[in-house]
Amino acid sequence: MSKFYITTAIAYTNAKPHIGFAMELIQADVLARYRRLVGDEVYFLTGTDEHGLKMAQKAREMGVTPQEAVDENSKPFQKLTKILNISNDDFIRTSSERHNRGAQKLWQALVEADAFYKDTYSGLYCVGCEAYITEKDLVNGKCPIHLKPPESFKEENYFFRYSQYLPQVKKMIESGELRIVPESRKTEIINLIEKSLEEKQNVSFSRPAQTLSWGVPVPNDPNQTMYVWCDALSNYMTALDYENDGALYKKFWPADVHLIGKDILRFHAGFWIAMLLAAKLPTPKAIYVHGYITSDGQKMSKTLGNVVDPVEMVQQYGLDPVRYYLLREIPTTDDGDFSRTRFEAVFDSELANNLGNLVSRVLTMTEKYHDSKVPPMVREEAIVNEVLKTWKEYQNHIDGFNLKAALEAMVGLLMFANKYIDDKKPWELAKKDPAQVLQILYHLLEILRHVSFMLTPFMPDTAAKIQAALHVEGGKLYPDNISWGGLKEGATVKKIEALFPRLK
Repeated sequence: MSKFYITTAIAYTNAKPHIGFAMELIQADVLARYRRLVGDEVYFLTGTDEHGLKMAQKAREMGVTPQEAVDENSKPFQKLTKILNISNDDFIRTSSERHNRGAQKLWQALVEADAFYKDTYSGLYCVGCEAYITEKDLVNGKCPIHLKPPESFKEENYFFRYSQYLPQVKKMIESGELRIVPESRKTEIINLIEKSLEEKQNVSFSRPAQTLSWGVPVPNDPNQTMYVWCDALSNYMTALDYENDGALYKKFWPADVHLIGKDILRFHAGFWIAMLLAAKLPTPKAIYVHGYITSDGQKMSKTLGNVVDPVEMVQQYGLDPVRYYLLREIPTTDDGDFSRTRFEAVFDSELANNLGNLVSRVLTMTEKYHDSKVPPMVREEAIVNEVLKTWKEYQNHIDGFNLKAALEAMVGLLMFANKYIDDKKPWELAKKDPAQVLQILYHLLEILRHVSFMLTPFMPDTAAKIQAALHVEGGKLYPDNISWGGLKEGATVKKIEALFPRLK
């Protein structure tokens, strides 16, 4: 049995969860469920980033302590994992003691490696970004993202000798030792690393405690607070009890996949890898990068009133349709659009018609022509080959982090099955060749069984309903469930309510 450790980025708790974070959770959930399906031992982590100047300011506005503020603001993110049926094994909060102690251990490892030095930093800081910003980044003197002028400051900080480790980071990425998906993001990070090397760039890793009081104190220097890099990024290890070199850490580190948005690629593929190299710790195997979601072709904003609330969508349309749309319509590694009009069109055409109608037709015909019993097993090579070809495409796409293409392969199998019904017309054959009808039914029922396993990572509730109707237990794909002939002759199948009643 292989191990598979997957993480999402940790969400910042200054606002409600948005559809982009919901997509990241669902993408990671698909990978985690798929790896469990093939027999791996999986550990799946998500969580919230709760420190920083912005959270301290938010707490003051709320009239509470920072801890009280993050305790309250973390709840919607934890609730979202339940609403979206996310199969995470842990939820890390960076305000927790286990995280703080682990982050301090990593800091101390960097100190022992002589990876820090103290220096005075003067420049600009955007509170909204929680990041330093340069003059050339400004637009009309303002941060281009938050449209507010940054703060000027001069302070003494600890700096990480980032440029010292960059040649090794670059070599790892170029060789594929650290896999960056998609390839375009690999090119992007290599270009950023080359620029940092030219500029001999080092990175501020702390801020004075009087400026940044809400965070992890720097070990042996209470006048300094860890900046976000050593704090937030270390969550991937602190959740595994890195502090005590615990059993989870020994079993699951390093991460097999960090799944992140494109805006934080530099921090994960640059800063994080350099930190681990400096501390002489194992580095992650792969970083998967997704894009942004727009709303009806526009960037989401409260001003435009086009922010998509994932909880409201689930309440209105159901969970699996929302999971399906985000995985099927949004390119896995690129930007995509969330349109309610398109959502409803996909719901009716693909879920109600292609999938739901197929399940309903096959179960109804089995009831009518064979008393709801599974007919004797038959094997038509053209059909078996179509199923096995779909499995190969499906698995290759998941391994390549193209979840959209994996779903499209499954959709192709549904279309094949629907066409098979229309071509064979079992309702006409029933009177003149009932034996052939039974063969057709077995082929269709067995295709549905395979489809149910393909759906398991993507739409687990729907997959479970189909398997229950077929009298099939879930379980691992290997050795039996991916081969032909898994249905037992004479087993009773049952009709179920329409999986996806049409919206229109």
